[in-house]
Amino acid sequence: MDRLCLALLVAVATALVASNGEPEIPALLGMADPDCYELDENHGPMEDVPESRQNLLVGSIGPDDRLMARITHRVRGSPFLSHDQDVTFRGPQYTNITAIFVTKLGTTQQTVPSIRSGGLWNEFVIIRFLGARSLGYDYNIDIYASINCSNS
Repeated sequence: MDRLCLALLVAVATALVASNGEPEIPALLGMADPDCYELDENHGPMEDVPESRQNLLVGSIGPDDRLMARITHRVRGSPFLSHDQDVTFRGPQYTNITAIFVTKLGTTQQTVPSIRSGGLWNEFVIIRFLGARSLGYDYNIDIYASINCSNS
């Protein structure tokens, strides 16, 4: 088994050296800089996600609203993998979400956040993150809500 893996690795290295003159073994083994994993002409063009779609700002904060959650959601990039994840917030009973602010931290990450379910005027929200292939992302999520309690 070890000989087969070694033979396969040598064959791939030989093909890479023959194709462009530079061996890329560290990139294949995941040891290179993560920035080198962006899609290129061999894997199809990467569409740039407009800056306005990389943040999700919904609703407004009223005088009686409270910050119910502040979540930092980080995902590290992995070679050739696309990270699509859902983040769920469920507030207590009689909570109405009034604002959802999902803002990216750091540089361009080619990720699109969206509301999958729930949202404004609900007790819960499910936020979906659609990440680009081989890239991670880092977002701050703030959820504001009003609490409607009555003694009647």
